[in-house]
Amino acid sequence: MNLDEIMSQFRLASRDLFNHYFCISDPYKGDGWTLEERFSEIERLLFRKLVVEPASIASVSYGYPQPAIQVELHGIESAPIMVNREIDSGYWDYPIRDISNNAKMIFVSFFDWDRLSYRDNHYVRVQIREWSSHQDVEGKHGLIESQFVSFI
Repeated sequence: MNLDEIMSQFRLASRDLFNHYFCISDPYKGDGWTLEERFSEIERLLFRKLVVEPASIASVSYGYPQPAIQVELHGIESAPIMVNREIDSGYWDYPIRDISNNAKMIFVSFFDWDRLSYRDNHYVRVQIREWSSHQDVEGKHGLIESQFVSFI
């Protein structure tokens, strides 16, 4: 099995596990954050068991930059991206709106805007390692829709 297939399985397993067993109807009035914390522990283990071990890659905790997992645009020359204002903050408003296929990116995590509601793992959070035409964003995190990337 290739890394792209393994990552797809993890994306779906993580999403389904959260949505079926940890997502509640009114998380902001109930135990939403407690359930999210519990799920995050399981998600880290799930990542290790479904991705790290089968792919025989260096173990880095889920949610941190994964140097062993490169992210590439899947058959396209550019894709929409939201780049973090700082290196890794909550603001995704850096003025660059597209990323080209010559940028070097590594995987950080899957991402949805609302951590307590239904999850689709719609975005891939990446760290931009190199991009010769935009060196100002090297090291920053970015969000790219899952449909536009593959993992190698």
